[in-house]
Amino acid sequence: MSSHSSLSPQALLRLAAEQRKLESKEIRPLVLSGARRPVSALARELSRAAAPGSVVQDEGFERAEALVYLLRGRPKSDDLHRLRAAGKARVPIICVRIGGGAGPLPGVLATDVIELADAEPAPVEEIGRLLARRLEGRSAALAARIPALRAGVCRELIQHSARRSAAVGAATFVRAPDLPALFLEQARLILWLGYAHDRRLEPKRGAELAAVLMAGLGLRRLARRARRETLFPAWAMQGSIAFAGTLALGEAALRFFSELESE
Repeated sequence: MSSHSSLSPQALLRLAAEQRKLESKEIRPLVLSGARRPVSALARELSRAAAPGSVVQDEGFERAEALVYLLRGRPKSDDLHRLRAAGKARVPIICVRIGGGAGPLPGVLATDVIELADAEPAPVEEIGRLLARRLEGRSAALAARIPALRAGVCRELIQHSARRSAAVGAATFVRAPDLPALFLEQARLILWLGYAHDRRLEPKRGAELAAVLMAGLGLRRLARRARRETLFPAWAMQGSIAFAGTLALGEAALRFFSELESE
């Protein structure tokens, strides 16, 4: 195997180090706050099969992993006070705005606001997606403790990894060194998806990582052939293949971990 092999000890050590980093993170709860009835309804839904203490209501924001704020209509002074307190604590905020409203909210990015009609239930999958967008790998630990968030978190992690893989593929114009970078991105995705399903990187999972490597080799051969036989720019073709391949790998890994969970 060449010096550029993705299964080098250095590559696997990097993955193991990333898992240790995930495991060393302080376990923090998801805090729900805002309008009382919607908060209670969302807390009941998220708490199903959740680890004790992983979903809390209206507690201090300083120790929160993230805050989901349910706002009914225009923000009142108490809403603004709590949002500013969360922003001061540097806590990522996802806001579910119920029944309309307008204008910016303190500490809340415009892309982190979900608009909801009065009669609609809180969109748990969309909340999971936004949490994954803000927390990246840290969202996997949250999904492991709060299974209701798992679908949204995992879907966004797959999309995020596919976009990164596309950037790696599109930026590659030299031989071989792109393979470890693409492998590590895809293997990191499998690590995150496994972690979200409460599965850890173990020696017996080497076969899973080897499957990623073989798929990556196949994608690379496909990219080389397509580059020779089509008129499309090489960077666009390679980026598209890396994107689609990582999506497929992510979906396959998601099915694998879901089946393990149901056994």
